[in-house]
Amino acid sequence: MAADYEESLHNARIQYDAAFHLLNVTYPLINDPKLLPGILTNIFLSLEASMDAILQFERQLKLVPIYNNNFQSKFNMFRYKPVRRHKISQTYIDLIQNLKEMLDLHKKSPMEFQRGNKFVMCDKNYRIQSISTKDIREYCTLTKEFIDTINTIINRKA
Repeated sequence: MAADYEESLHNARIQYDAAFHLLNVTYPLINDPKLLPGILTNIFLSLEASMDAILQFERQLKLVPIYNNNFQSKFNMFRYKPVRRHKISQTYIDLIQNLKEMLDLHKKSPMEFQRGNKFVMCDKNYRIQSISTKDIREYCTLTKEFIDTINTIINRKA
């Protein structure tokens, strides 16, 4: 039986591979910026699964207390325990927070449109947030590094 953290790490890789494929194979073929929020979702789910993996691993070692099974609770626990213990870069924390905010905006956005190769979202006050392929490529790179970092931490301790 595989441990929960191994399953979460596997799910993180699957979500990352899906985002990578959408960005590098499907998007260039279709060239529709409406795919970009879907790619962002896969990247975010990959980051969340990686975060779950380290939390489950440390929970198994009794290094973190019990936490609620919602994003905010997991994120706070991750930020205050494993990040400090393993000196995980603040860049990844900012990335997770930024993607969560973008996806929340996408869900609540009263207006979305594409302009050139960008997907543009507006909040209710019409402040604009745009997503470009360049941004997503950067997020993909950081996500891959984050998954590798979490994998290294888990394999070092296991």
